[in-house]
Amino acid sequence: MKRISFLFVSILLVFLMVSCGLERDIDLNLPKYDKKLVVECYLERGKPIRLLLTESQEFLSSSILPPDVPNATVKITNGNKVYNIPYRPEADSAFGKVYNYTTDEIIPTEPQGEFFLEIRDSKGRKITGKTSFLEKLPINEITWEFEDKDKEIKEDSAEALVLMRHPISPSGDFYRFIINKKEKENFSNQLDFIYRGITATNGEISIGTAYRFKNNDSLQILFFHIEKQFYNYIRSVEDARDAAGNPFAQPAPILSGVEGGIGIFTTLQSDEKYIVVTK
Repeated sequence: MKRISFLFVSILLVFLMVSCGLERDIDLNLPKYDKKLVVECYLERGKPIRLLLTESQEFLSSSILPPDVPNATVKITNGNKVYNIPYRPEADSAFGKVYNYTTDEIIPTEPQGEFFLEIRDSKGRKITGKTSFLEKLPINEITWEFEDKDKEIKEDSAEALVLMRHPISPSGDFYRFIINKKEKENFSNQLDFIYRGITATNGEISIGTAYRFKNNDSLQILFFHIEKQFYNYIRSVEDARDAAGNPFAQPAPILSGVEGGIGIFTTLQSDEKYIVVTK
């Protein structure tokens, strides 16, 4: 028995010595990455134009924030109206958003026709895009229900789900549902969900959450009617993020809503309500 054990240990030592020799550093010559302009611009009725323009980075870049692009010419055209948008950084502290091209000019409350975006930078790069406004749909009803609703003994720690009902649209069944919770002076996102209107009943869609909200939570409910290009863009960004974190997944392309770069240029038509979840 001792002889067998000694033989096993000897074989194991030889294997480990050989394995150590298998480790080898490899230098990979990665292809040169062609950096592209990245834009996000959302037009809303009756609101000023705000846009974020940055530059894409290599996958292994050590930079935390995307590079700013301060030297671009940005304009949006709607019929004979031209909006020239200067480099003027702004921050939306309530929702934690940053923009670097902004203007005080307001989008009409009843916009007509298509809007065209054109961006050119000092390196000769160009981004174009187009969008148009969809009809604005209302939130028909918001309700909530606590998980101990049917229990005789109520629990202080019981949580509630939130349900929203809205009509469907004949022009495009793509929607976004967002819930933000009021925390001191700011809002924290609790839910951000996009979906297609394929489960309508009597011309309405009901969409809800899990049991996750506490008694006296103050919530902002946002409902958006969105373009198909925006729906595809968000889905592809989520897929690309998941693929980047999975070493066994195939790279997932981003389905941009612009030409010549990466990103989205679209309209937002929303309804907004505030509720306090109470028993």
